[in-house]
Amino acid sequence: MDIYHLFQRRGLTDSQRHFSSAWLCCAENYVSLRAGREPSADVLITLFQKLVREGRLMLAARVAWAVLWLTPEARR
Repeated sequence: MDIYHLFQRRGLTDSQRHFSSAWLCCAENYVSLRAGREPSADVLITLFQKLVREGRLMLAARVAWAVLWLTPEARR
């Protein structure tokens, strides 16, 4: 699952820059620097916490699932 495209399909973001800064709480170029890999586990956990605080529980569950099944190289 590609987290960025999930947010894009739901109309929650319109660019990688916005997604990186507004949702992942990272630098605007974070997603592009990851070169096609999912965000790191730490970043996804921060995103999960943000989604729970905002009451977006189904989306938080999707992010939690992504954290549980990250490949070893994506955990960095």
